[in-house]
Parts: sequence; structure tokens; C-alpha cells
Amino acid sequence: MQLRNTTSVGRILSVLLIVVAILSGGCSRTSSDGRTVPGKVVGTVVLDPKVPLWMTHGSLAVVALMKGPTSPDWLPVARVVFVHPTFPVPFEISQKDVRLTGITFQGNVRLVARLSLESGSSLVTSGEYSGTAPVDATVGGSPVRIVIDRKLPTLSGNGP
Repeated sequence: MQLRNTTSVGRILSVLLIVVAILSGGCSRTSSDGRTVPGKVVGTVVLDPKVPLWMTHGSLAVVALMKGPTSPDWLPVARVVFVHPTFPVPFEISQKDVRLTGITFQGNVRLVARLSLESGSSLVTSGEYSGTAPVDATVGGSPVRIVIDRKLPTLSGNGP
């Protein structure tokens, strides 16, 4: 599924880069059964109880960041989007989700989950929340768990 327009996608990607730089987060390798999935990163996104429930009427994006052979920085390379998510949200990111030409989805990745709502109403506050897990994951490694628990600053004048 796609976000409403390319402006939203650009805004999400630019803020994700800032969030990653600030948080230096990743994803954990916690798994009850220790299974691995070749060529994919799989896991679950959960919602912290302090996040307002009306946020689930927005969209959830899980973005994978990788370092390339010529790039010293973590760059967003793949994403999956869920509209009106029901938590917990299981996700899977693989080569088919890569958005950059010439990138092979392999090695270490960092994951950022972002929950966004643009309400357009004075009764429900627009907003964005984010979460990362504490360490990098490996493509084909153990399932990961991401907790959405941080309110992001509002870029426009629509929120608190």
C-alpha cells in the first residue's frame, strides 16, 4: 500500500534519518523459538501503552536502513507500510521491499518503525510516534521486536 502522496513519503524519510541519527537505534534479536528466515527480516511491532489509541487510525511504516560499500551512513533502503494497523503488527521485509536500484538486501540492518496520523480535525490530534530496537539485526537472522514508544516533534503547527 502507498502513502497518500509523495510529499508525505519524503517527509517521513527525512524525519526517519533525523530520528536514526538521534537515537542510533536498531532492532533486537529476541525470539522465543530462535528461528531464522533466510533473505528476510521478520518481527513484530508493538505499541507502548502511553501512545494514544487513535493513532492506530493512521499508518505504520517499518523502514530498513543499511550501510552500503561506499556509504559511511545508514540509509533507508526498504520499507513496508500498514494502514490502520492492529497491534501487535507482524512484519516481513525482503528484497521485494527494497526501494533503491542496485541494492541487495543482506547483512546488518537497522529498523525504525513509525506510526503517523494526519487527522485534519481539531478533535483528534495529528502526530507521529517512533520506535527502534536496541541492536542491529541481520538479514536472515532471528525475529525482532520493535516498541513504538517515542513521540516525535511536530513539524507543522497541527499538534501539541
